[in-house]
Amino acid sequence: MRPALWVALAAVTVLAGCTGAFAGEGTTATPERVTAAPVPEPTPGRVTLPRTADGTPDVGRIVVEHHQTVRSRSVHRRLVVDEGQSATDVWVDRDRDVVRVRQRFGRSTDDVVVVDGRRYTRTRDGEVAAQPTNNSLPAVDTASGLFVLQRHVAGLVYDRTGSVTRDGTRLAVVRANTTNATLSRGGFRTVVAADSRLYVDGRGVVRYLDHRERYADGSVRSLTMRVTTDVERVPLPEWVPVDPYAS
Repeated sequence: MRPALWVALAAVTVLAGCTGAFAGEGTTATPERVTAAPVPEPTPGRVTLPRTADGTPDVGRIVVEHHQTVRSRSVHRRLVVDEGQSATDVWVDRDRDVVRVRQRFGRSTDDVVVVDGRRYTRTRDGEVAAQPTNNSLPAVDTASGLFVLQRHVAGLVYDRTGSVTRDGTRLAVVRANTTNATLSRGGFRTVVAADSRLYVDGRGVVRYLDHRERYADGSVRSLTMRVTTDVERVPLPEWVPVDPYAS
């Protein structure tokens, strides 16, 4: 067996259902639409991916190159866990200096908006709180989802399984599928089976992550992530008292 790939650095639409150890287990909730600029994509063709010395996809480099590309672009990233039990949306408009992070856990939703260095939140009684902030990206580590990717690809061996075309964009598909794993997740869970796919475009952006893993206690965790770059604007909740797009 080839040595496992570990990521050296520190996230929906599901493109394909899981198979193998996870066949027949549910589907992921349909993600919300996001308005995106009609940015020309590379013409359909083979997407080139970084590879290790033995010719397998270098997932560590794929993740790092994804982060380096996305961190300079306006972006919407949606992460859905356990088929909709929780979801996180991150919008970043780098031209207008607008950020929104919306996190939903069951019936509870936290929504934070940052516009021109001011943070806006809504209290339970409906009041809007505004205060200066130096944190341009509240509640999450990165807009790109670097650490989400790092955590879930660590220890898995990926192979390139082919290519697909979505919305005119050619995507390389890399997959790890194991039913005989002993991977630690967070120091308190042991992964015994995993089925994971990354969908990568010609610019190196991981457009989709479709990941499922089974633990030693029999429980299963599913996770999907979708990344849309070059968004035109951040959708703001009606309670935000400023409109950076008014002029």
